[in-house]
This record gives sequence, C-alpha cells and structure tokens, in this order.
Amino acid sequence: MKQTLEKVNVAPSSDEGHFVEKSKNVVEIEKVNETFKVEGPALLTTKNHTNLEIKEDCLIVCQQVYDPFKQMHERSKD
Repeated sequence: MKQTLEKVNVAPSSDEGHFVEKSKNVVEIEKVNETFKVEGPALLTTKNHTNLEIKEDCLIVCQQVYDPFKQMHERSKD
C-alpha cells in the first residue's frame, strides 16, 4: 500500500508557508538554506503564490534575490 504525506512545510521561515501535499516522501536535505527533495508527484500550495503541480521527483530551494544596496544575494522574503 502506497502512503502519501498530507502536508509538509518546505519554507519554514516564510510567514505564510509553502506546503507540499500528496507526496510519497519529502526529505529535508539542508536546514539553513531550506532545501528539500520531493519524491513522486505532488502539489505545492501557498496562500500568497500560485499553486504548482509537481509531476516527478524534484528539489525545492529557497529563492535568492540580489540586493544592489548590499551588493549581495540574500534569501527572498514574503
């Protein structure tokens, strides 16, 4: 019997959260940069972005943006 995960937050630092639903497995690869491996088809849902259908295994990483005033990349904020 295949078991699916109901809901896993793959953006713990987000104010709203970004959730992988209906996946076979979600593995946290790296905590500081919030990197996750999603196994199998799933659905990425959020309150403040468009939902995304995941069709195969993938990696989810926190978005990095360039701040020209600091002249460096930093984690995107909601």
